Amino acid sequence: MVRPRQVLKHPLFGSVPLIPVAVLGAKGETVTSWRIDLDWQPPLPRGAVRGDPRRQTYCCDIPRFFYVDESRTCVQCGDGFIFEAKEQKYWYETLGFRLDSVAVRCAFCRKKRRSDRAIGRTLERAVLEAAVHPEDASVLLSLAEATVAHAERFGTGDLDRALAACRRARKTVPGFAPTIYWEGRVQEAAGRTAKALAAYRAFLGASEGKGRLEPLRWDAGARLATPSPVP
Repeated sequence: MVRPRQVLKHPLFGSVPLIPVAVLGAKGETVTSWRIDLDWQPPLPRGAVRGDPRRQTYCCDIPRFFYVDESRTCVQCGDGFIFEAKEQKYWYETLGFRLDSVAVRCAFCRKKRRSDRAIGRTLERAVLEAAVHPEDASVLLSLAEATVAHAERFGTGDLDRALAACRRARKTVPGFAPTIYWEGRVQEAAGRTAKALAAYRAFLGASEGKGRLEPLRWDAGARLATPSPVP
């Protein structure tokens, strides 16, 4: 007697075939269980990308035999975006995301979110490093730089601590011109425009002829040319 073919109806993949698998029952008997045929390859719709169920992680969901572009709305900016089929395959078969995880942000907002997290982590590391090496000028300036980046992105950050770090670094290494530049950046982030401009002028004087500081000199000059408005 030929056993009837078992299938699972799915709105996207159609009739997904099931295959019999012998398993042990509760009393030690052999029973037949029906499982999805992971090697099945349904016809591909136009624009679809073939999926490999054996590389996917899922539990109560059905594996993705193929991926199609999905229209979504970004929860962050509210714009519509396409979660592309090839990107889905990368998510689920290369990065190893579960099939029940989906993109809820557009590519731009996802990139910005990753950048935001990186800024936060950088500040956390800088704070810890400064606590361990309170007399290391380069570590102190890294704290000032990380604090300024956090303040400019999120509007928060311990700018007084960053200012103290700049001054401690200058005391530790007298004549270290970058400490003056970063003091200017901290003062600017704090809204103290006059003090920021004074620091930039002092930095340009202290760094004259030091070619390795040219990028900072260029930035300081640009900030002097177009200063932030005094609050």
